[in-house]
Amino acid sequence: MYILFAVLLLIVVIFGVSSGMQSYATAQQAQATIEVAQVAQVNAWGNLVTILTVVLLIVVVIALVAAALWMMYSRQRAAISGQRPTPYDRALARPVPPAPPMNLDTLIQLEMVRMLRSLNPPAPSAGSTSLPVPHEEDEELHWLR
Repeated sequence: MYILFAVLLLIVVIFGVSSGMQSYATAQQAQATIEVAQVAQVNAWGNLVTILTVVLLIVVVIALVAAALWMMYSRQRAAISGQRPTPYDRALARPVPPAPPMNLDTLIQLEMVRMLRSLNPPAPSAGSTSLPVPHEEDEELHWLR
């Protein structure tokens, strides 16, 4: 009977140790699962930062390409129109006032100037490009020559 009691006690101790070891193994497995989840979370943040960096880089490259195309387009448009605009031209450009309309007084004055020039044509001078000296009698009309 002592032997049977010893064998039963040994079986109970073996089952107890086995159960304790199984509980310890389950706890270690749970700890490993928690650590894997933490590593996955850090990995996810790293992937997010990488994706955002690539997106930002793509946006900057697209903006640079668009700016270069716009500059080429504006230069080509300026070359076609014969102008070369600078960045300050647009800021400093002022509208040109329209020429005053021709009225009857202006037309009469222009006709008088034409008639006076035809009456007193300037004398051709050899190699001289200066204005002729006005005479005393038409001193006040010297600008008509």
